[in-house]
Amino acid sequence: MSQETTTSRPQRRLAVDLLVLLPLFTMLALWVMGLAFWFRTQDVLLLIFFGYMGLFVGAGIGGYIGLPERYRPYGRSLVMLMMGGLLLVVAFVTDHGNMQIEGLFFAVLAGVGPWIVLHYLIAKIAGPLLFGRVWCGWACWYGMIFDLLPYPFSRFRYRGRWGLLRYFHFGASLLVVALLVIGYQYQQGAEGSNGMLWFVIGLLSYYVVGIVMALVLRDNRAFCKYLCPIAVPLKLTSRFSLLKIAGTPEKCDTCEACIEMCPMNIRIKDYLQAGQRVLSTECTLCQTCINVCPHNSLRLSVGLDVGGREIYDYDPPKARR
Repeated sequence: MSQETTTSRPQRRLAVDLLVLLPLFTMLALWVMGLAFWFRTQDVLLLIFFGYMGLFVGAGIGGYIGLPERYRPYGRSLVMLMMGGLLLVVAFVTDHGNMQIEGLFFAVLAGVGPWIVLHYLIAKIAGPLLFGRVWCGWACWYGMIFDLLPYPFSRFRYRGRWGLLRYFHFGASLLVVALLVIGYQYQQGAEGSNGMLWFVIGLLSYYVVGIVMALVLRDNRAFCKYLCPIAVPLKLTSRFSLLKIAGTPEKCDTCEACIEMCPMNIRIKDYLQAGQRVLSTECTLCQTCINVCPHNSLRLSVGLDVGGREIYDYDPPKARR
């Protein structure tokens, strides 16, 4: 073992320990704020909200940072459950409308549902310009369930027209909503009890279809790769994301652990060898590649470049399946 390797590990451990302090202090600050608001307003919901957010930041994010690399996928699953679950509860409790893609179409075509439009503008259009598809890797209320299924690493991606299914889904949903709004003057699919009914039906449908696809294709993220219509706007704007995976080609020995373990089957090594950051719009910034790399050659980075160059790990030989 080289001198550089033996001395860098304690240094990295110290950096991690110091980094954990930030979410822990943030957790304490949120708890103090929650208590202050509760003493002032006697609003128990505010106390619960700040308490939960503090727990999410401290135990969720702080726990993820503090875990050894090999256990971080479990930490990310916990963060997804906490964040996705919170957002789902908020969506139901606040009754801000149908947050499915059909809800957005109803909102735009019928001129209703400002909260729905705001959600998509922030989380699905503006947000990815900065953070890419971090929503898919850390906060999605579908992904939080799919990641609990038994096939986290599919080892390959299907070729052909599979990648077009999400665009067909997106177009079909838009066509159905347009026919309802324009042809039948039906505008109740975004807000109120009808909007919530659309939301619940869509939510359950996505869960059922996603779970069936995962079990049949032996791939937890099959729905996300091939059928999710929300990925259409996400892929469009995440091309310009400032935050992407980068690496040091000199440290890479082409072991391809990052490729084999990537939930989205991206050939990460190929981008590094081309002197690029990972430009794939399928990257969800789950950081699995960073955690499994035995040479610490990968990292998160901020920069200016345009993505959209897709290099996938397609059907391998049967021996590798």
